Amino acid sequence: MEISELGGTTACVVAGRLAAADPSLKILIVESGQHSRDLPCHVQPCRFIGNLARDSTTVSFNVAKASPHLNGRAAVVPCGRSLGGGSTVNFMFYARGAASDYDDWERFSNKGWSFNELLPLIKKIETFTPISDRPTHGYSGPIQISASRTDFGFGDQFLDVARTYDRARPVVDDINDFKTANAYSMAYRYVDPVTGKRCDAASRYLYPHSNNPNITILVGKRVKRVIIESGRAIGVEYTTDAISCPGASGELVTVKASKLVVVSAGAFGSPSILERSGIGSPSVLEKHDIRVLVDLPGVGENYQDHLGTCPAFYASSETETMDDVWSDPKALAAQLKEWEENGTGKIAHNAIEAAVKVRLTGEQLASHGPALRSRWETFFQHSPDKPMGMIVPFSGFPLDPSCSGSLGRKLICAIYYIMYPESIGSVHITSGEDANLPVDFDPDYCSNPGDVALLTLLYKMTRELTRRMPMYRGDVLACHPNFSQGSPAACTETNGPVPMDAPDIMYTAADNEAIEKFNRDKGKSSLLDYYSVFYL
Repeated sequence: MEISELGGTTACVVAGRLAAADPSLKILIVESGQHSRDLPCHVQPCRFIGNLARDSTTVSFNVAKASPHLNGRAAVVPCGRSLGGGSTVNFMFYARGAASDYDDWERFSNKGWSFNELLPLIKKIETFTPISDRPTHGYSGPIQISASRTDFGFGDQFLDVARTYDRARPVVDDINDFKTANAYSMAYRYVDPVTGKRCDAASRYLYPHSNNPNITILVGKRVKRVIIESGRAIGVEYTTDAISCPGASGELVTVKASKLVVVSAGAFGSPSILERSGIGSPSVLEKHDIRVLVDLPGVGENYQDHLGTCPAFYASSETETMDDVWSDPKALAAQLKEWEENGTGKIAHNAIEAAVKVRLTGEQLASHGPALRSRWETFFQHSPDKPMGMIVPFSGFPLDPSCSGSLGRKLICAIYYIMYPESIGSVHITSGEDANLPVDFDPDYCSNPGDVALLTLLYKMTRELTRRMPMYRGDVLACHPNFSQGSPAACTETNGPVPMDAPDIMYTAADNEAIEKFNRDKGKSSLLDYYSVFYL
């Protein structure tokens, strides 16, 4: 074997590119999950909800330490467990970073990683179908980016409210041009516009080379460590993945690579493999009787995640939502013919039709305390392409068990989340020998007061936008903060939206405390992960 890789999103891209460049290369891909090729749970966009359900076998659930910052709750963060990694199970929501993110990489001694240098490679990935001839988009790559061909009118209502109610932020046709950071737009997806199928890394980069006899794909296997001799990676050791293959032998297998070993196992897998290989902080390695080969204290540190929360709202009875195909197999089956023949219908939809990237106004900054202003002044103020948060409305709601009294009602929701959190955590091994043991995981969510203040502000903004949409019929009490009954902020049901020019809700100090508690109690990893704790 010349090249050994793991089977996540990036690994599939690298393996596919290498195979295309030189089909004679012998490449091994080692994946802890199973194949994803042509399986409905992966290729049918609407089924992303099932991938993130509690009984899912296509994701791994990483349970964090119970945290005082989450009121004693232990956060759960899933990551992809199938060939193609997170790209096979996520929301397919198309979101790109800021140009300054890449320039920051170069600024921290990573020569060649600036935005201008990376842009040709970024464009090479995609075929961007919604708008032609844009300089920061690609038009001949393997990943299809599309607008939904099945329109519920949900996104239009959201954007109509934005134009009238929130004139501080424009409505544009593209918030993913690497520079727009404070605007609304229709949402685009990683979905083929012709077939209506998910576009993931495995199906677009790796599986097209499946007839190449020089490519070997192992599924249900978990890498223990990289074998390092004389300072050079020469292979890997792997064993059976305990979840994908319960009861199977845990025999350790060694495979050698003559040219290259690529560790691409995500935020949880990569640091674990490196530490078991002897690369990491001596304090962690020595604790688990691992000989230190490379003293690299940053391994497993600096875990940073988009914490978000998702309030739910009642919608009018005529509102079209995804709830039927998410909850009723008969409704899903009724949609199948349209999807197979035309690539349209609810099966081709991911429930997202619009979004907003948010930078705060001066008034918003002034109203939410010194912690948020400090973050603005030290990080955001001089990087105008960096959004502070996002709000993404959904045409439907995969019900939380606490909302069970709402069954039979039309529901909508909106996820809001922070983009550049100050709360930074860690991921480390719990054993030097057993690769199947869970990690020592502390995301440190909500430890920074600036993050908490931003989440409070985003909740208020989400609620004001939603309650002006024509389909709005009130707040689902169990999926909002527990405001006191006499407060102007108290959740209610209604016969229709408030007027566009209605005053914003006035929140008392007690109301703000309730919002903070709500975010600490309910906040979860976005976008891939939010619905994993919901009952389907």
